[in-house]
Amino acid sequence: MEEKQSRSRLGLKIGLAVGGASALVIVGNRRTRQKIIDGTKQTATAINEASKFISENREEIISQVKTASNQLSDLLKSANEDIQLISERANHLKETTLNVKETTQKTAEELKELKEKETDIEETKQLEQADNVERLPTSHNVTKEM
Repeated sequence: MEEKQSRSRLGLKIGLAVGGASALVIVGNRRTRQKIIDGTKQTATAINEASKFISENREEIISQVKTASNQLSDLLKSANEDIQLISERANHLKETTLNVKETTQKTAEELKELKEKETDIEETKQLEQADNVERLPTSHNVTKEM
């Protein structure tokens, strides 16, 4: 703790020494003093002119600020409405996509069932045809009968 205080004191001493030296240079140098005085006068003049302009045009400035504020408010309101509309459309699109997915899955299942039924029907027909076909005489049976 004492070390921190001694460092702080050292920093304060260095700062005072540098500040004092700068003050001596400024006070001792007439040109530097004159530049500072001239700069200060110019700044004061500019501030006075700006203050005068603002007080002379106060109503117009306030009117323009109000107009700009109203325009900004209208833009924000419009943007908010657009965002809500986009959000609604996005939700609708999401619902539609889910419906299309469900419909596609149901259709695929139905097609699969139809194909299975068709395959079963064809197999049944083939079996029935095989049962309905008379046995053709073989060469062995033909010679015996003749």
